[in-house]
Amino acid sequence: MKALALFLTAALTGCATTATTKRNSKPDTVVAMAAPHSGDRSISYAVGVNASLDDLVRHALVHHPSITAAEAKVRRLLAKVPQAESLPNPKFKLSSGAMAETAAGRVNWMAGVEQALPFPGKLREMARAAGKEAEAAAAQLEGVRLSVASQVEQAYWNLYLAKRTTEITSQNRQALEAVRDSVDARVAANQSSQDDQLRLATESGKLEQALIQANRAEASARSRLNALLNRPSGSELPSPHFRSGGVRKDLDGLVSLAESQHPSVVAAGASREAYQHRLKRAELERFPDFMLGVQHAAVSDSGLAPSANGRDQLFASIGVSIPLWRAPRRAKIEEARAGIDESTALIGATRASLRHEVEDAWQRAKSAESLITLFDKQILPESQQSFDGVLTSYAAGKENFVDALDAWRQLLAFQLQQAGNQAQLGQALASLRKATGTHF
Repeated sequence: MKALALFLTAALTGCATTATTKRNSKPDTVVAMAAPHSGDRSISYAVGVNASLDDLVRHALVHHPSITAAEAKVRRLLAKVPQAESLPNPKFKLSSGAMAETAAGRVNWMAGVEQALPFPGKLREMARAAGKEAEAAAAQLEGVRLSVASQVEQAYWNLYLAKRTTEITSQNRQALEAVRDSVDARVAANQSSQDDQLRLATESGKLEQALIQANRAEASARSRLNALLNRPSGSELPSPHFRSGGVRKDLDGLVSLAESQHPSVVAAGASREAYQHRLKRAELERFPDFMLGVQHAAVSDSGLAPSANGRDQLFASIGVSIPLWRAPRRAKIEEARAGIDESTALIGATRASLRHEVEDAWQRAKSAESLITLFDKQILPESQQSFDGVLTSYAAGKENFVDALDAWRQLLAFQLQQAGNQAQLGQALASLRKATGTHF
């Protein structure tokens, strides 16, 4: 029994050492992600009153649940690498009963250990495939981060537009009150009819309606932005501000950047490499695996033969699997080849889509940038000057109220349009960063 115990200890230790040695030679793969934060609900955390858009993006990248899920997926797939490259567990077998009697005596019982050894290369290719799948998941994680960052920026500029609409509408309501003083004065002096007061009341009602809608849009935009930050919908947010970000002029360079470095392209490329390793693994299936074993037989020193001496038996065995069934092997090869074709086509489709996204976002950004400059330098100053002149002329009795009202409407429309131009520029730049993969 002591000999059997020593034998089993040595055999099992040897198998474990082999598996450990193989695990220490991992293929190149992505680094493990940090453990995710716990919780599946919104988090109440403070955001500074002077926090910038970049600060909000950083908060979202830390707290958004979809990023946590993507990080967990990377860790899950990384955990498959040591599973794929490790030897299967050895098997222990114990036999007892009415066993054979040898010249050395009757066999009381037999024990043995058997270890399966896959054909050289099989474990390596499976481990490399698992590593590439983890790399694809890591690239997909970067894609999720890009998406969340872009969504935060889009929501930020929606909030900016809603807030500016509220501010502009409120300011124009005050301007309309100033116009009311002139109208009331002219009506009191019998220089205008009460129709002007009725028109003014109608415009005031329209402004109140627009203000209600703007407040509703602002509340919705705040709720959306807080949701992306994984905060309760009523949490306080900093006031959004417009910042002019320059648009790069080299469109071809942006397209090339997107086609080569975008996470979706990288993920599809890693997935294709994983299928290539799976193909090599499937092709190795035509070669047999090996089984190595060692057995010990405990022999009694009593037996029928006069020569019985009770000497125990120790012997080794070797076996091979028989790769007889060809259909499953062919199916695995076909599966891997189809996966390679799928990933290759996906790379092409992704690049085509990215080319369109980059060019569309770039054109929108350039257009918005030009409009902002035009409005700031010409349209808004001239419109303000026109309204001031018409209002002065109306107070002096040189213009009718309809002209003054039209000038005010035009100024209001241009102010709102400029706010829309600014929000469009911010959103176009966000789309451009997402399409080129340059948010970080």
